[in-house]
Amino acid sequence: MAQNSSCRKRHNILITRTPGRRKTPTMASLEVVTELRHINVGDFANEENLTNGWDDTFDCYYINEDQEVLDFVKS
Repeated sequence: MAQNSSCRKRHNILITRTPGRRKTPTMASLEVVTELRHINVGDFANEENLTNGWDDTFDCYYINEDQEVLDFVKS
């Protein structure tokens, strides 16, 4: 069976949790061990203007990750 040339060669690891729960230090350590690239999705979405407003309760941006952010990261 021929291998599809568009198949991913490396895995994605997604760590989610509510804001302020120390995901970034965890990812920094994981990045060193796995040699994968670390993307802070919240920062990335804000920098690329891919947010849909601000959530005062959780002190973070609303992110439409199912459409805008994932499409942008894939390109």
